[in-house]
Amino acid sequence: MPLLRITYQRGEITDRQKAKLAEELTPVLLVGEVGTDSQEGREGTFVLFHEIDAKSEWFVGGKPDLETPKGGRFLLEIWYLEGAATQSEKTEVHSKMNDILSDVLEVDGAFPNRMKAWWIIINEVTEGTWGAGGVTVGIEAANEALGGKADRAEYFERHLEARKKMIETNGFPTERA
Repeated sequence: MPLLRITYQRGEITDRQKAKLAEELTPVLLVGEVGTDSQEGREGTFVLFHEIDAKSEWFVGGKPDLETPKGGRFLLEIWYLEGAATQSEKTEVHSKMNDILSDVLEVDGAFPNRMKAWWIIINEVTEGTWGAGGVTVGIEAANEALGGKADRAEYFERHLEARKKMIETNGFPTERA
């Protein structure tokens, strides 16, 4: 159930580049969340493009962004279920996405060259807050539905158990009294 939203400045990419980005980024998203690229995973992976006007909707330093760098500015926002990916897996997603973006846009994507031009942010959706088909979907169900690797279960089960202990230890409420 990975979701990627790419926000970019109007006119910075062509339809051909969008199609290439979607095709090449999809397996990176899947491997990051479920450990493998599968057909069932592809069917549950969304890549959305959001084009905005740099003159009226994209501001840098408090001013409209009238002088964009070669290759444009991009914000790639990823949503994974909490506990789906380890930090090293997230780092791998950052690296591979950067390489793909650099290749498709034909720019040097090395840090810090693109630091002011594009960001890749991984958001984690808390267990119990992602729903599909009228059902609350957790990491275990998502991993299974997307054809994820079974050996990932140990990590997310430990993660969810640690989260549960933290909630209990600190007395966080889970329901209203």
